[in-house]
Amino acid sequence: MSKVLPLIELQDVDTQLIDINELLGDLPKKVDKLRSEEEGLINDVKEGKDRLKEIELSLNKAEHQMDGLKEKINKLKDQLSLVTSNKQYDALTQEIEYLKQELDEVELKDLEFEEEKETLSNDIKEKEENLESLSKDLSDRRVKLEKLMSESAENKSALEKDRDKKLANIDESVLSRYTRISTAREGLAVVNLEGNACGGCGFVIPPQDVTDIRDKDNFYNCDICSRFIYYKK
Repeated sequence: MSKVLPLIELQDVDTQLIDINELLGDLPKKVDKLRSEEEGLINDVKEGKDRLKEIELSLNKAEHQMDGLKEKINKLKDQLSLVTSNKQYDALTQEIEYLKQELDEVELKDLEFEEEKETLSNDIKEKEENLESLSKDLSDRRVKLEKLMSESAENKSALEKDRDKKLANIDESVLSRYTRISTAREGLAVVNLEGNACGGCGFVIPPQDVTDIRDKDNFYNCDICSRFIYYKK
């Protein structure tokens, strides 16, 4: 039986397990991120609509104020023709000018509220559209996540059982080295010979060692990264 093949097969199983674990860790994070974005948009839309209600109240108040001021100004203008002295005329004129200034201020405030209302309404509309799209995307991803997690859990269980069987075909001392290297090298302990270099770190292997790796069914460890190197025929 090949000495190298069981170790290659073990690495293949471990690589698949790493991929599954990364998938199971990555997808929930993406879903959580989308959920957080969704909650943020929901909150933004709610706050925007609450502000719109406040603006509507302010606009109604301004309308009443403007109507009241205009009515007062018109009444005072009507009184101008009835005054009998310059003093009364001046007093009414002053009062009219004061009310006109107050009316200008209220109209300016009313205009600012209208502009804010328009900007806020457009912003809410855009966020509601984004929310609708995001909610659909989130729903689709949740379905995909549940399916993948179910499939991945089954695959992971099968791979772990397969891994236990493969361990029985590997010498304990070799397995110990494999485990140590795998831990140090992010799960990649066995690599292919790439040309005349280590497939893990790229270190150029001496020619005689390259020949041994290609011709002999034996282990060779890289002088730099310590990974097991094999020749894929």
